[in-house]
Amino acid sequence: MYIAVALDGNHQPLLIAFALGTINCDDSWLWFMRRLKECLGDNTEVGFISHMSDSIDFAVQRVYPNSYHGYCCKNIAEKIRASTAWNTVVNGNHLHWLDNIPIAKWVRAFFPRVRFNIKFIDIPDVVNWFRRNMHEFPITTIIEMVHDSMQAVYLQRAAFGVHFIGDFLGLLTPYALKVIHKRFMHSDGCRIRHIVSDKYEVSKYSTTESVQLDRGICSCGKNQKCGIPCEHAIASLQRLEIAEIHRMANLKLSTTVYRNGYQTETVNPIPTRRHWEIPVESVVVLPPRQFS
Repeated sequence: MYIAVALDGNHQPLLIAFALGTINCDDSWLWFMRRLKECLGDNTEVGFISHMSDSIDFAVQRVYPNSYHGYCCKNIAEKIRASTAWNTVVNGNHLHWLDNIPIAKWVRAFFPRVRFNIKFIDIPDVVNWFRRNMHEFPITTIIEMVHDSMQAVYLQRAAFGVHFIGDFLGLLTPYALKVIHKRFMHSDGCRIRHIVSDKYEVSKYSTTESVQLDRGICSCGKNQKCGIPCEHAIASLQRLEIAEIHRMANLKLSTTVYRNGYQTETVNPIPTRRHWEIPVESVVVLPPRQFS
């Protein structure tokens, strides 16, 4: 099963595409990635976090050559646990493959977008269940069940979005509000020095960061990386008006975008058999013969 998952404005995983295949290889992932690009469009700026897979790396480099692609920290941790016990970890006998991971592939440190709070993206539980039990159902049944389940997710989140009140300038998604509240608390104790115009220097403990409010930039990196004002930017406002802090957040984290995303979009229906893409080199596998 080939799966593409994204995060919505409330930091919840959402299945955006899936496919079923018979083999995990370069050609399969290349086909899937090309179809994904057809759906997203050429102008969409994306970054990828994936399992450690040469085939996925191959497909991303060819279809999205200018996009960042890093390895899921959770997947790496699972491989470490599976490959060796603690006594061999100390000796390093079975972890030589870690040396082959380029530094730029470590998403926690080098992801160019939301590097401060994304280590991995969980696959929705319903998809995990189908992936573990897919051999028990016909392929058409699996596709229909995943489709119906994800459509239910859309309807559920659309209903959740209806309960948001206020406009996008004064109200963000619960996730964004939670992060802002945490950073608001961390801004306490910051020492602010006005440099010129919208530029400030903010110090706390032994660190000093530079803030440019009108450009939404802070030298700590959090402000521009995740679209939510950092504690240094919040401290620079000085007046600490909630509405002004909310306006500094990226538009994608607004309740308006969240509502529109789930109220105007539906999960694409499954095409009929005559629209299926059947490879020319496909082989028909007959059932085993029964002998009396």
